[in-house]
Amino acid sequence: MQEREIERVGGVRAITVDVRVVAATNIDLRKAVAEGAFREDLFYRLNVYPIALPPLRERRDDIPLLINAFLTRFCQEYARTPMGLTMRALKVLLRYDFAGNVRELQNLIERGLIASDEGQAIDLVHLFRNEPMPAGAYSLDDHGSLSNNPPATRPALLDTLGQLEEDFSIDGLESRLIHEALQRNAGNLAAAARLVGLSRAQFAYRLKKHQRHTR
Repeated sequence: MQEREIERVGGVRAITVDVRVVAATNIDLRKAVAEGAFREDLFYRLNVYPIALPPLRERRDDIPLLINAFLTRFCQEYARTPMGLTMRALKVLLRYDFAGNVRELQNLIERGLIASDEGQAIDLVHLFRNEPMPAGAYSLDDHGSLSNNPPATRPALLDTLGQLEEDFSIDGLESRLIHEALQRNAGNLAAAARLVGLSRAQFAYRLKKHQRHTR
């Protein structure tokens, strides 16, 4: 690797190659080197231009985009009519830790689509079949009581992630979500932000952005 040369098995001469090595790992290589679990010389040969990609739980703004992309893909693969997610399911996914990162989200969306009926929005029971419900599935209802009722007995803030018509857009969905959350909480920014899983500052920024676009 250092000299950019290879030698075929059974060969007698080195062959010069012009390659670029791109390597990826989900472990801390510096820690592995310190523990003797990874070769130090190989680490420094690979560590030319490191790019750290945060886990999905640390870039939650990407979750709605990925949900939309996976939902569109699997609806086409399974010839299903896209009905999106219930607001309850979307809120839980926005707060979920995703130990399996993007692949886990992809699997959840595919599972949810398979488990739900045609024309039915994907809910938590479709996403987490035969698995313990995430803690975020239990939330305060409109009366301030702890509730885990099915969506049919609870008013939805936003029933679906979007119908994915030709004019569907993530910005349009976000604008609708922001304004409905604000309306549900009588203009209280902090309460509306909690409802959609954002900080007050993040919510205020998005609200201002969409108000600017509608002028």
